[in-house]
Amino acid sequence: MRSHVAIGLSLFALIPIASVHAQQNDKEKPAPPTAAKQIEFATEAMKKADVKVTRIVETQRLIVATSMPETKAKPLAENLEKVYLVASKALKFEAADEKAKLVVFVFTDLDQYRQFKRSVVKERPDDGETASHDVKRDDPFVAVSARRGEKSPNFEALAASELCRALLAKKGGNARLPEWMKSGFARAVQMRTDPRSIGGDRQAVARLAPKLAKGAKGTPVADKAWTGEGKERDLVAASLMDFLTFGPGSEKLGSLLSALVPTAAIDEPTFAAALMGDWTLEDLDRAWRDWIAKGSPASK
Repeated sequence: MRSHVAIGLSLFALIPIASVHAQQNDKEKPAPPTAAKQIEFATEAMKKADVKVTRIVETQRLIVATSMPETKAKPLAENLEKVYLVASKALKFEAADEKAKLVVFVFTDLDQYRQFKRSVVKERPDDGETASHDVKRDDPFVAVSARRGEKSPNFEALAASELCRALLAKKGGNARLPEWMKSGFARAVQMRTDPRSIGGDRQAVARLAPKLAKGAKGTPVADKAWTGEGKERDLVAASLMDFLTFGPGSEKLGSLLSALVPTAAIDEPTFAAALMGDWTLEDLDRAWRDWIAKGSPASK
């Protein structure tokens, strides 16, 4: 009888201890930075980057910091907010994924961007580098600048592209994303936010990947996204990522991203290897072709 009582008392004693440990673990997790904190971070970062005059524009999900005049800074922030909304819906982000506002730095001087990387990010910028992001920081950011000597740079396009890359990286977590997925998603979002920008892309992709007759087999075209070259590769990458995020292929995106996370056995997983699960390259190719033939929404 005493042994039963002793065990019961021991278990009872462990309950509050476990509860305390759980509470301590919760306290150890840093709370997402408030908008005020992110604005403070943006302001201090611009000072460290040697920007003399900074304009901060806050939207529902973003904080844009730039030296551009107010007449340009506000429209820039509003348009980037639209890009964020389109991209986040495609990636199926939930409220919990958007607790912290993302800071977007738009530098009009490349030297200021490089100083930002050194003094704020504590990294040495690569030669020729003009954009970067880090969504794993406590104060997540996207930063872009034009190339040295570039005339009339489109800062909105530069920031929108890097913003899309950052959001895809956030969705992927620890996944090792190939370049074609990042650039393809950025282009897919652009097609959604500005259909006029795609020009003759729809017809070009339809010619590259015509629909296969039922039961017929054809050489896959989807793999040109990672094996092709030049314009053809870019077209297929954008269309395929459009299918995998905005189209019916989005049902498989989560499993594909999981398969791109490095493991002890595979340090550099490839997209081709990621398809070796319950979805083959042939399956992907046929589904993508069917979607194109129906007139994918991105091209309308």
